[in-house]
Amino acid sequence: MQNNSSTGSNTNIMQLVQTYLDRLFTGEANEAREGQATRLDPVVFTQDSASNAFVNSTVQGGNGYFQTTTNDVPTVTEDSVNAFNAKVTPVLNFLKNLPISRTFMADQQLSSVSKQVKEEGKSWAATTDRNAVNVYANGFSSQTTVDGVALFSNSHETANGTTVDNLETGTLTDANLNKVANSLRTQLNQSGVSIGYNPDFLFVPVALHRDAMSIAKSVLRAGGSTNDLNYWSELFPGMKVVYNRFLDLSGTANALTNYFVGAKNHGVTRFDREGFSSTMVDWQYNANDQYMYKMRSREAVDSIYYNGLVGSNGTV
Repeated sequence: MQNNSSTGSNTNIMQLVQTYLDRLFTGEANEAREGQATRLDPVVFTQDSASNAFVNSTVQGGNGYFQTTTNDVPTVTEDSVNAFNAKVTPVLNFLKNLPISRTFMADQQLSSVSKQVKEEGKSWAATTDRNAVNVYANGFSSQTTVDGVALFSNSHETANGTTVDNLETGTLTDANLNKVANSLRTQLNQSGVSIGYNPDFLFVPVALHRDAMSIAKSVLRAGGSTNDLNYWSELFPGMKVVYNRFLDLSGTANALTNYFVGAKNHGVTRFDREGFSSTMVDWQYNANDQYMYKMRSREAVDSIYYNGLVGSNGTV
């Protein structure tokens, strides 16, 4: 029979091991790569929080530009506010259990366990990133916004009834990037007002990252025969060029040619419900004499509105 002293000692060991494994897990999960956009990127994914299992989102718009008058005692037109029905976003559970042999713990053979936990950290980051990036990847088809059409569409409708087009075509070239950026810069918001969005990021698949860097970040104009300064790096030095492999691996049409330009605080939003947490369950509660390292998190990513985004499917 196990006495209270050994039970307490075992609990302390479990807590120490859990803390150690958590550090390994989060260290791998949060490892950053230069130029790679993850679900935590606050520019590519607008960050928000969730308070329960479903997020209800809507947008509203008024009557457009402000009224102007020269009258000292004006008759002020009251703004009429219109809103779409709420879009409901379910929060996803990300979960996995890792069994650890009792004898491994007893003999302090944690090397192989440590390696596995590091891999699980990478796997968790990959799973949550894939879920987030698929919002962009599916944005030309099944991924819709609050107005009921695809995230990137010729037929968005603002809250005040104006039609907006944020879908472009054409391979990634200097000229076509200019077309996409101009579409963003002149885009109307939900009130039908052109508020002057500016490109803060260019998001591309791995297949286009080299070309995107050459076009947007070189000192001189890419592909030019003269020494013209690069319009993009001069006018928009803050526009970062980022990639994610899950655009390439999405299996969607034109997965290798899609690209996206966006401004901060756009409509693709990540809702954080519960960050990563773990529990270590004692082997005594397992029929196979195994400890169970349980890994959990909850979040959702969805396209709420089109504002601040333009996408090109890359077709000719």
